[in-house]
Amino acid sequence: MRYRSRWKEMKSISIYAITRNQNIEQLQKLERQLSGRDYFLKMREWELESMKALTAELESCMEDVYALRFFYSFQIPRLGKEFDLLQIKEDQIVNIELKSGVVSDEAIRRQLLQNRYYLSVLGRTIHSYTYISSQNRLVRLTNHDHIAEADWDELCRALKRESPDYDGNIEELFRAELYLISPLREPERFLQKEYFLTAQQRDIERQILKGIRAKHSDYYWFSGLPGTGKTLLLYDLAMKLSVRQRVCMIHCGESGEDWRILHKRLRRIDFLSDRQLSLQAAKQTMTENVCAEEAFDTFLKPYSAILVDEAHLLSVEQLKILEECKKQIPIIFSSDTEDMISPEELDREISQRLASLPDVQSFHMTNRIRTNAELSSFIQNMLDLSRRKGQKGYPNIEVVYANDDIEAVCLMQGYARRGYLYQNPAMRDVNRLVAVLDEQYYYDEDGYLRAGKISEASYEITRITMSEGRKSNVRLLFHQLNQAKEKLAIVIKDNPSVYDTILDIL
Repeated sequence: MRYRSRWKEMKSISIYAITRNQNIEQLQKLERQLSGRDYFLKMREWELESMKALTAELESCMEDVYALRFFYSFQIPRLGKEFDLLQIKEDQIVNIELKSGVVSDEAIRRQLLQNRYYLSVLGRTIHSYTYISSQNRLVRLTNHDHIAEADWDELCRALKRESPDYDGNIEELFRAELYLISPLREPERFLQKEYFLTAQQRDIERQILKGIRAKHSDYYWFSGLPGTGKTLLLYDLAMKLSVRQRVCMIHCGESGEDWRILHKRLRRIDFLSDRQLSLQAAKQTMTENVCAEEAFDTFLKPYSAILVDEAHLLSVEQLKILEECKKQIPIIFSSDTEDMISPEELDREISQRLASLPDVQSFHMTNRIRTNAELSSFIQNMLDLSRRKGQKGYPNIEVVYANDDIEAVCLMQGYARRGYLYQNPAMRDVNRLVAVLDEQYYYDEDGYLRAGKISEASYEITRITMSEGRKSNVRLLFHQLNQAKEKLAIVIKDNPSVYDTILDIL
């Protein structure tokens, strides 16, 4: 994968212009000038030669090749998905992938299918081609998802179509969050396999599956900030591991209702909550008069692998149950990174125990997809003032003040009328979210947001946004705020100090 920094606004370029006789250094300068990138694209000799050969073939069947404009070597931000050549018009897209050496038809097919999936969000007719310069071979992806020999005249007719070229910012067309589906919130799309993993997800999955095949047992643990696609990766792993054998998926937290559809459709994946895990082990221990590890061994006997979603929410007792498994089966943990939360607000024992598991293979996911970058920046800056990062502005964040419970409820109701949902532990991936910060919150001397004991007078308003019987705290707030996808509103109640600090962040 090529390294790519951000550009102000990438422009389409003339492949005729960049295939005229010139050296690589000159070409890189020209490409940067024409495309508007703020860095030099690393261009390869074979790629240049393939593009020259493609241009020569196009010149043999059409006159105005010089007028053709393509987005060259474009990557969808945060996904790492790259396209060689994209001609984008108002009503259609022509995608041409360049190859120099011989490539199997199946490999070509897989790439073009994946490309078509990413391009389909634009709702335009898609023409998908691959050109292999060493063979002077042009192939296309048919409507029936097959690879067929392509006709140059057909390609030229598509390229010459009388329709205006797209002249805007290509990044505005391809928003990364459109491609990361949630198996829990969008089970039908997941079951229909309407998704592709990012390059980082694929790499982690490849290493885990390789390790399982080699050893047939081990611990695996991947972590990352909310929105990096951990749940999707875990579910894709479960699908692959359950092709021939049964696996167990353990959900932590409040997601039980969300996976009901998957539970019905996926016959070789059994879904359990962390609470069910504890209850079942305790039940077997009491009824069979056996030790915990024996109960666990019996309980998980049918499974070839165990996968744990949101492992950061496990209790120490629940993790101990998993650690006591004596069966030679792999256990895969997925958890959120919580580095920006004050250590005093966290129970570090879970992460420390995961890190110290025997021969555990750990992976850190960094590419945030689902979460809006603006919202993510604000949440991290709000939780840890010492690590504040620059942000030009927060147009999708509102912070307002309430003097008491009555004013807070009124403000929250106003946001509700605008489509905002109250923060709730069971919610996942909501477009607009409103949260309350009451007088229990404060900033400590290190700049961390902290939460003290909540007063009885404040409990009622807090209860509106929290599950019954649970008191607000920074850790829970962090995970809830990160469910917002587009807009975030915070009502600060009777806390002028925190209000003033957050206004400064904005």
